[in-house]
Amino acid sequence: MNGQIISSSSTGNIIWTVGYAGHDRDSLLALLKGQGITAVADIRTFRGSNYWKAFDADTFGPFLRENGIAYVFMGDVLGGKPQDPSLYPDGRLSYDLMAARPEFKAGIDRLISGAGKYRICLMCAEKDPLDCHRTLLIAPALKRAGFDLRHLVSDGRVETQAETEKRMIAINSGDTADLFAASAPDPDAELVLAFQKQIVKAAPLADDAIKSGKRKNNF
Repeated sequence: MNGQIISSSSTGNIIWTVGYAGHDRDSLLALLKGQGITAVADIRTFRGSNYWKAFDADTFGPFLRENGIAYVFMGDVLGGKPQDPSLYPDGRLSYDLMAARPEFKAGIDRLISGAGKYRICLMCAEKDPLDCHRTLLIAPALKRAGFDLRHLVSDGRVETQAETEKRMIAINSGDTADLFAASAPDPDAELVLAFQKQIVKAAPLADDAIKSGKRKNNF
C-alpha cells in the first residue's frame, strides 16, 4: 500500500489519521493530498502547540481551507487530554470514562455523518499511531460503528488499523504469550490485553494533561 491512493469507490467506511510531528505544513499537505483527503478533523485538546507552531488551529485551519481541504476543530469533544479531573480517577486518564461521555459519543456520531460527504483524516500530534488516542480511544469506537482506519505514517505509507494492532500485540506480547501457552492463542483476547498495556503507556497523567487552573486539590 506504500504511496498508493485508495480510490473513492473502494473506501467504504474508512477514516484516515495522521500525526503532524516531524512535518512542516507543505509535507503534511502533500501527505493528505496524496490520499485524496478532503477534510481534516483536528482532535487535539488544545488549539495551539508549544513546539509545532505551524499547526496552531487558528492559522493551520485557514491554510488547509486555502488548499481545498475542509477543517474542523474537535478537540473539545474528542481530545486526548480532557480537562475534567473526574476522568483521571487514579491520576491517569481513563479511556473507558472518556468513551462513555455524551460529548465523546456525539463527536463520533459527527465523524460518522461527515464520512458520508468527505474523506476525513483525524489529525493529532503523535507520529506513531500507537502512541496516540486516535488509535487507543477513537479507533475502537469507530470500529464498533463499522468503520476501519488507515494511518498515514510517513512518506505516503499507509498502515491499516489491523497492521497497527498487530504491532501493538507484538510490542506487548511478553505476558500475553504465557497466558495462551497451553492452547491456541485467542486473537481477540490478545488484542484486549495489548490495548490495556498500551493504554497504560500512552494515556496521559493528570499532572501533565490538566492545566493548573482546572486542577482540584487531589491532582
